[in-house]
Amino acid sequence: MMRLARLALFVTTSLALSGTVVAQEATVEEISTNISTLQSQYENFSENVAGLEAEHRNLVEQLNSLRSRSDELERARLNALEEMNNRYRQLIDDPETDISTAQKAYQQAVLAHQRNKEDIKTQVQLVAAKKEEVENVRLSRHGLINQIEILKEKRTAARVDRVQREFNKTGTIEVSQSIVCDRQETIAQCENRGKLLAKQKASKQYLDQVFSELSESETARANQEKASPNIQILGSKTVSNGFSGQGNYGVKLSVELRGQLQENQACSLLNIDLRYCNLDSDVGKDKPAGDAEAIAYDESAMYRLTLRSNVYDDEVIIDGVSYGSTPLEVMLPAGEHDVEVTKFGFESFVRRLALKESTTVRAELERAAFAFTQGEKIQDVLYRNVRGPELVVVPSGSFKMGDLSGNGLPNEKPAGTQTIESSFGISEQEITVGLFRAFVDDTSYVTEAEKGNGCSVYVDGKPQRDSKLNWREPGFTQSDTSPVVCVSYNDSQEFVSWLSSRSGFKYNLPSERQWEYAARAGTETDYWWGPNIGSGRANCRSCGSDFSNQRTAPVGTFKRNAWGLFDTVGNVWEWTYSAESGEVLVRGGSWNFAPSLARVSTRMELPKEFRSNYIGFRVVRAQR
Repeated sequence: MMRLARLALFVTTSLALSGTVVAQEATVEEISTNISTLQSQYENFSENVAGLEAEHRNLVEQLNSLRSRSDELERARLNALEEMNNRYRQLIDDPETDISTAQKAYQQAVLAHQRNKEDIKTQVQLVAAKKEEVENVRLSRHGLINQIEILKEKRTAARVDRVQREFNKTGTIEVSQSIVCDRQETIAQCENRGKLLAKQKASKQYLDQVFSELSESETARANQEKASPNIQILGSKTVSNGFSGQGNYGVKLSVELRGQLQENQACSLLNIDLRYCNLDSDVGKDKPAGDAEAIAYDESAMYRLTLRSNVYDDEVIIDGVSYGSTPLEVMLPAGEHDVEVTKFGFESFVRRLALKESTTVRAELERAAFAFTQGEKIQDVLYRNVRGPELVVVPSGSFKMGDLSGNGLPNEKPAGTQTIESSFGISEQEITVGLFRAFVDDTSYVTEAEKGNGCSVYVDGKPQRDSKLNWREPGFTQSDTSPVVCVSYNDSQEFVSWLSSRSGFKYNLPSERQWEYAARAGTETDYWWGPNIGSGRANCRSCGSDFSNQRTAPVGTFKRNAWGLFDTVGNVWEWTYSAESGEVLVRGGSWNFAPSLARVSTRMELPKEFRSNYIGFRVVRAQR
């Protein structure tokens, strides 16, 4: 079993942060210190960026001043030239005419003009260098955010290890118990009853002692009933026993005990997501009401499951495997099975069945609140056998946008109600390598990464440019069904222009309002399925999938949201723009960024020309 705590604390790469190293098996306190250091750096970013932008503006103003002075100096040079020519004409008529003053004035005008041209050249270089410095600082910010969130993940995992270590310790307690022996009891029976009561007392005292000594004692006590940890008695030794003068029987025991806090209990005790305790369990995955209770099954037995539904062209998924559509008969081994019947535009039928005999189930699917009776999906023919991306129709409506849970970054606030005036189509999947290749083959387009400097990768907590990487070779294995990466915002705009030209419909990148509306799909939680990332639901760092922190997953690998969109959580960041400010942003998180940055409201500003192997895009188009 692979535990997130082990992954998080045995770090292969240490982060050097202000002279402090996050080493292997870092403590909660050490990680918290590093988080505080990085947060202080992040809080200073806005001030630093503002200062650099002010310096850039000053340099631009100086450049404009030099250019204005260039015009003045050119006029002065022409005037000096004209004066010198006049003097030469006078010299023809009067050989005594002094022309030295005019010559010197012209020479000075020419030199002044040349010096100003050199100053302009130098100033242009200074402006370009300062602009690059501003952009580098902005780029460093999203790397810094990811470092902070990764450290928070590590701290949470370290908290789990700490509470288990502190709870599951061994100790000895001496307790005394006095009882009144019943007349029907023998002395041995009375003694055993006294020892049992003494052990119960010792267990309670030891449990109280363990809780009081926990680093997060207050939190643990608040969640004690939820976690239900226990105490194991390892052994006991009688220190003294016998009757007192009042006729009571007394026993004094030395009891050796050990706390027993299992992995999942540790998460419950700290009130954190269960994925930090066991990545391979079903913890955190959807479990509909009425889950089957534990039953002893004969796993060698096979039973028939018959499925019917009230719709046609649906899809039956049993234990994560598609079995086609209803009506369906299938033989399954005895035991618990997760059954789902889905059809786009309808609420899914989900049930966990305890199969211990042949069973018939009729699934009644209800039409989703925002379903369209016509045009549920759109796919334009571009040319010959090349089709555009498959689009899902999203209805008009209002929704709450921004940080609704209080877990967000400053640029996600304040949250507010936004309105989508018209329905639109949005690609159900991120644009794939295969479709982007069709665009390149048709237009001979060369991406910005291919023109020079390559594509950025995330190394040691920040993006670094690798000149060898581009959308064809992003630094990991990909296929035609992988989301295209190493494309800039500008590259994405060229792609949507091609779609528009070829299809005859107006395509665009989604505005961030459209993107969040479609990604939320009517929900108000951090992720469309709930408040926590869970395990195995998406491709992001430490999210429990085979692709996490390794590479992109093929589009559509994970479950789609209620409105039919895949991969709005993780896989690759997606290019969007703000219709109000015009700024360019990415949304949705990626395979190598922390789960907390895959929240639906997370937004990161980036330059239009930036490209990396963790950023892709999807598209939208109007229905007409």
